Amino acid sequence: MTTTLEKPATRQCACPDCHCTVQLDTPFRNGALLFCSEACAKGHPNQEPCHAGCGCECHG
Repeated sequence: MTTTLEKPATRQCACPDCHCTVQLDTPFRNGALLFCSEACAKGHPNQEPCHAGCGCECHG
C-alpha cells in the first residue's frame, strides 16, 4: 500500500498579528516566507492594512 501526503493548499501569513491565509503559489514572498499581501511582505512601512476589511491588526 502506498501512502501519499499532500501538502496543504494554504498556510498562515508570516506577518506577526496577521490572521490571513496564504495560497502556496502566492506572489508575495520575502525570502522563504509567504505573505498574504505586498503590505505584509514589506513590513507595513506606511502602517497600511494587509487587506481592506479583513480584521487583522498587523499594520503597525
